Amino acid sequence: MKKTILTLLVISSPFTALAATDSCQDQLANISAKTEMAKKWGNSAEVARLNIARDNVERYCTDERQATRANHDVSRRETKVKKAELELQEARQELDEARADGRTDRISKKARRVEEKKRKLESAKIDLEQARKDAQRLN
Repeated sequence: MKKTILTLLVISSPFTALAATDSCQDQLANISAKTEMAKKWGNSAEVARLNIARDNVERYCTDERQATRANHDVSRRETKVKKAELELQEARQELDEARADGRTDRISKKARRVEEKKRKLESAKIDLEQARKDAQRLN
């Protein structure tokens, strides 16, 4: 089981660099570091995959494209925050309705749902802040 998980992580590692909102130079540095580690451990298959990833970054990566990707990510995360805010508002309304009915079983269920939506909103806000930092760094 551990070997399977480790294999999946190693196999997917060169491709994560292409999807990241890091600058092209940062991606190349990351790939180079991973290549050195793979060479140190004698993992020729991983070195080959990393070389392909490096070639793809060199061929397709531009700082403008990365900045555009980061700005798009910010927009997506802003939408996610707005959606989470609406869900929290709806959950609070449902809780208020349950309190008006006086049913304690529904009140506790709706209170848990409000707490869940609060956590979801906080997580979305943290993700948005990180996306904004990434975009600012690339712009």
